[in-house]
Amino acid sequence: MKRYYLDHNATTPLDERVRVVMEPYQRGLVGNPSSLHAEGRRARGAVDIARDQVASLLGAKPSEIIFTSGGTESCNLAVQGLALAHRARGQHVIVSAGEHHAVLHAAQALQQRHGFDVTFLPLQPDGRTDPDDLRRALRDDTVLVSVMTANNETGVKSPVAAIGEICADRGILFHTDAVQSAGKEPLRAQAWHVSALSLTAHKFGGPHGAGLLYLHAGIPVARLMEGGAHENERRPGTENVAAIVGLAKALEFATAESEAHNTATFALTEQLWQELAPLASIRRNGHPTERLGNTLNVSFPDLHPEEFLIALDLAGLSVSSGSACLVGSVQTSHVLQAMGLTPTDIGATVRFSIGHDLTPADIIEIATRVRTVVSHQRPA
Repeated sequence: MKRYYLDHNATTPLDERVRVVMEPYQRGLVGNPSSLHAEGRRARGAVDIARDQVASLLGAKPSEIIFTSGGTESCNLAVQGLALAHRARGQHVIVSAGEHHAVLHAAQALQQRHGFDVTFLPLQPDGRTDPDDLRRALRDDTVLVSVMTANNETGVKSPVAAIGEICADRGILFHTDAVQSAGKEPLRAQAWHVSALSLTAHKFGGPHGAGLLYLHAGIPVARLMEGGAHENERRPGTENVAAIVGLAKALEFATAESEAHNTATFALTEQLWQELAPLASIRRNGHPTERLGNTLNVSFPDLHPEEFLIALDLAGLSVSSGSACLVGSVQTSHVLQAMGLTPTDIGATVRFSIGHDLTPADIIEIATRVRTVVSHQRPA
């Protein structure tokens, strides 16, 4: 039985072209980028070239790029680091209620450990953040706003351009978690007036263990770790040369191919929804068009969440219920709850996040397997 991997929002397969570029730094080329000898200088050169590449792709300066271990660290460095560095301007932070836990928990840490006041913006029933809600939440002591570009569970896009403009008009720092959007749609840090932007390589065909934070020039950030003077004294720790090289190459490929891939996957997820829509008691979650093309979030209110996911896995379908950062647990989605769904409404939720390698025939086969599992799981 052919298996279908439908969990690309959790992680993507490593692009073979990226693996080839990384291989020399994993095998033959050694050297700490901070060392002064020839091997160290070669490693430093590779990191510098990668920094130049990603800066160019993001329309940024090389000095505005901070390499990290991934999206979680990047989001924490942005949310906690910016808030702590600028707390003299105010101790009020605003984040969307549908953010990834990397942002939500970072905001809660500011609240619990440092005395910040945090406002959680509501989501509309379609999963979007209303800029008017942000305007109403702003205070004189608001120092930071964090709203993601697109949700990892529903794929719904946020109006980041409007949010960034509101923040810029008030002189408020604006961070966006672009982990899911990177490689799927253009990232316009300058046009969005973002102070900081987070992404990670393994969401767009790159390796695990490599991420970055774009930090607009001249904005101070508080270090979250102590150690060396790496990354212009903003993030200590020896750089993962092979992974950083892979991140840059993966972002290059994904950016060049994003428009074609988004168009293809959008058509495939629409086809999948049309195949599944006739099922009784099914509901689609999130805005149907203002979303990433590869993501479809569907609830089956009368099915048991864990049993349903296990049955789909046994049927050869690798899917998830939402965020992959809950250590394999099946929990009620805070995103869907923020959209106004009750636990009964949510039931068994499946996030289909596909790659561009599927065909319309594959979608028909996938839908057939889902329908078969549903028929077996329905209460008698």
